[in-house]
Amino acid sequence: GIAAFRLTAEMAPYLLFGIIAAGLLHVLLPVDWASRNLGGSGIKPVIKAALIGIPLPLCSCSTLPIAALLKKQGASNGAVVSFLVTTPTSGVDSIFATYSLMGGIFTVARVISSFFIGITVGIVETFTKTEDFEKPAENFSQTTVSLNKLSLKEKVVSSFSYGFGELLGSMAKSLAIGLILGGAITYLMPADFLEEYLGYGIVSYVAAAAFGVPLYVCATGSIPMAASLLSKGLSPGAALVFLIAGPAVNAAALPVIAKILGKRTTTLFVAVLIIGAITAGFIFDKFLGFFPDFLTA
Repeated sequence: GIAAFRLTAEMAPYLLFGIIAAGLLHVLLPVDWASRNLGGSGIKPVIKAALIGIPLPLCSCSTLPIAALLKKQGASNGAVVSFLVTTPTSGVDSIFATYSLMGGIFTVARVISSFFIGITVGIVETFTKTEDFEKPAENFSQTTVSLNKLSLKEKVVSSFSYGFGELLGSMAKSLAIGLILGGAITYLMPADFLEEYLGYGIVSYVAAAAFGVPLYVCATGSIPMAASLLSKGLSPGAALVFLIAGPAVNAAALPVIAKILGKRTTTLFVAVLIIGAITAGFIFDKFLGFFPDFLTA
């Protein structure tokens, strides 16, 4: 119970920011923006979503309300999962923080890995999806179009009404389940779990992913943790796995993602994310094996 409460308190400011941002986007974005730019079944929307997500300074929980809005406005599942990968794993704030604590090579590796994993997840979802692409609901389109006629004050009120009413209401049950689950995992997982698997090799990559995925950790908050583990003997590749897998998803967010995109897409999202993070860690260690001077540059 205490662990779940602490997790709720830690997530609350970021979730609040995400709900407010989604409410404003609901009012300000043209109704057909998501369907025009992020809709359809091609690769182009996936790449666009990945590029849009990279600079945004949002954690995984801040990203959820915006992802829900984009999906509702007509973005494809492939574009949404791509956005869900790149947005919380990069961001301008975490890019500078990664550079300051871990150096240029980790910064470049993190951004490139985030981008390609995001695209991979989106492409796999796009080409394995069996259901037809859905257009925005008719009543939703009409409601959003009518918002353009409102005054500034009315738009602000409408954005808060949507964010803390319709949007939060649709996420509340799934979010509560996720918070309880996340709190339980945080309480039960041994504090020294990852330190038992310090070093190099596939076991360290899998351990870093297993440690990072269930826990709530933002992109910037994961950096000092990764730097500390690196100083204790964790391989650079395994540290990169943690820097990607940790911020991209957590146990509290999974029920909400399943609510937005469905269980099949959520399972695929997590599976491809983990495989992609482990692959990125392996390639990073191999690269540094050939060019060790990059680590101290």
